[in-house]
Amino acid sequence: MRMMEDADLSGARLAALCGWDRSKTHRIINRKTIPKPVDIRAWCAACGKPEEAEALIETTRTAKTLYVQWTQYLKGGLSKAQHSSIYQETRAFRVYSCGVLPGMLQTEPYARGILRTIRHFRNLPDDVEDAVQARLERSDDVIQGSHQVSILMEESALYMPMTELPQHAGQLEHFLSVIGRPNLSFGIIPKMSRRSVWPIETFYAFDDREVQVETLTAMVRVTNPSEINVYLSAFAQMARAAVYGPKAKALIRTALDACEA
Repeated sequence: MRMMEDADLSGARLAALCGWDRSKTHRIINRKTIPKPVDIRAWCAACGKPEEAEALIETTRTAKTLYVQWTQYLKGGLSKAQHSSIYQETRAFRVYSCGVLPGMLQTEPYARGILRTIRHFRNLPDDVEDAVQARLERSDDVIQGSHQVSILMEESALYMPMTELPQHAGQLEHFLSVIGRPNLSFGIIPKMSRRSVWPIETFYAFDDREVQVETLTAMVRVTNPSEINVYLSAFAQMARAAVYGPKAKALIRTALDACEA
């Protein structure tokens, strides 16, 4: 868009120079269509900047790998989505969860329930049992290994059953059993805690080289160092608002009482 403005071209004139229908230029300008490499080259040539085409093409390719819609990410099924080399390569994990209870600590019944929920919501093939086993194996490798895992949860997440209530309660019981492990920091941000960062979408930070953000429609991979630093800073600030150890257990027990009420 800026290139077109710098060349003092209207959308209609640009379309004519590129040999397109005006609606195509409109769709690209309004980000409704991702331009193909041939389109980018034509656009740059029409604006008198053919030398910038290859860099823009590479930027577009990178953006497509960093923003992946769930329909694309899960097209191979839930089981395939559990396999990622980044889990084996990472030494320090930071996980913030605003709703769903963290995957790394999920029990088998809870993992089965949540994956079934996802399968139905996304209208996916039924490979839930394979996905459950893959998730548990991945989690065991992380929690039982030499990795350092820091988890932050909103207290409200304890009261959001995404499975049947017995499965949810069993998951909360499991949290009580893992708090205190030497390689695990488990913090809960109380509902009335004074905070400097508002609740944001669930994200996973893999060392300081990548952050994966889970939105409703897509999984966004953040690899720009300055953006990663913002997420790590937010995590550190939210961690100061959290409670740990006995205080975290007390919040979990209160939520368990609500499950039985």
